[in-house]
Order: sequence, then C-alpha cells, then structure tokens
Amino acid sequence: AQFRAFAEATAYETEAQLDVEGGFGIDFERAVVIQDPHTDWRNPGFPGFLPGPNHPVLLVSWHDAEAFCKWLSAKEGRRYRLPTEAEWEYAARAGTKTPWWTGADPTALATAGNTADGALRSKVPRAKWAAAWDDGHAFLSPVGSFPPNGFGLYDMHGNVWEWCLDWYGADTYAKSPVDDPQEPAKVSFRTTRGVGWWNDARQNRSAQRIYFKPTFRYCLL
Repeated sequence: AQFRAFAEATAYETEAQLDVEGGFGIDFERAVVIQDPHTDWRNPGFPGFLPGPNHPVLLVSWHDAEAFCKWLSAKEGRRYRLPTEAEWEYAARAGTKTPWWTGADPTALATAGNTADGALRSKVPRAKWAAAWDDGHAFLSPVGSFPPNGFGLYDMHGNVWEWCLDWYGADTYAKSPVDDPQEPAKVSFRTTRGVGWWNDARQNRSAQRIYFKPTFRYCLL
C-alpha cells in the first residue's frame, strides 16, 4: 500500500514496467526463474494469488527502492534511506550471535519466518528443498504475520529479500573496519539481505549475503 501511494502520487513506473520484457518471476511448474513481460509489482505472477495492501512490495529494483525513499523523505520532511549491510545485520540479529535470531536450530523458523515449507511444496511439488512444516503461506505472507525479533522488528528472516545501500564486495568484511563498516567502492552489484519465501531456513541466516545488479527486479525482491 505504501509503494502504491508513491506510484500513484508521482505516476512512477518501475524498471520492470519500463522494460518490454518485464520483471523476473518463477515458472512454478518447472521451479525455475523466467522473465515475463506481464510481471511487475502489481502482478508478481503467483498462480491464484495477488498480494494485498499489507504484503511487501515485489519486483522493485534498487533504483525503484531509492526513488521511493526520496519521495517519502520529501513528503515527510525527514531523511529515509536504505540500510547499510552492517545496519541490516545488526537489526536482524537483535543482539544475538547465533545463525538466526531464534537461536541455532533452523526448525525454530517454522513459527518465526516465512520460508520454503510444506505450503510452498503444495503449490510447487518440485520444491524439494522446502521444509516439512507448513506455515500456511505458500508465497508471500502479510507483514507482521510472525513474531518480531528482540528489537521489535518483523520479517527479518524470510518473506522477501531486502535491498541494502551498499555495493557488494566479496571481501568487504575482511578489509573493513570492525565498527560500522561502510559500503565498498562502486562495483557492479548491490547487496540484498533477508532472503525469502522461496528459500529454505538454512539460507535465511542473519549473515546470508546475496547480490544483484541494481536494475534487477524479481518476485522475491
């Protein structure tokens, strides 16, 4: 709903909308990623399911996310921006040192985050990596459907990948300062964190790092 308000107020078109080849979705029969000219944030391509106002927005590029932050900053008269990787991980861990804020047991995510499980496999039989439990959400879940972490933050594990401010550097943390490391010099990719509903619990760790070109738009992102 927040992204829709931005798009309607500014007549903004996302990179998926401007590209005649559309965004990237999933061929659920084959369980592979495909580009579809009909796929964008308004229609992420889930069979029999359209996200509602309380679901996270999908198929927005890093540039689209930046445009939203700039609009919101101007609208409310205060600065909004994407978090750095270090800020994101600090927020996700909420003071913990275990792989997940729930502890060291991945099965604890059954009730703490929207990850690949039996609900997904009921729609995508080829999703053999999905866990046995069923959280009731085959695809997206509304924001706040699972308990918050120790900082009161929701969906830090699972649901959707989240763009960070930083450019991606494979050796960033080997070279960076210990305290509040900043983004590396400009390279080709931006970092995402959080992983999502298509990925299993082990991939949804607090430290998991993934990267994409800033123009990338995907139905997990």
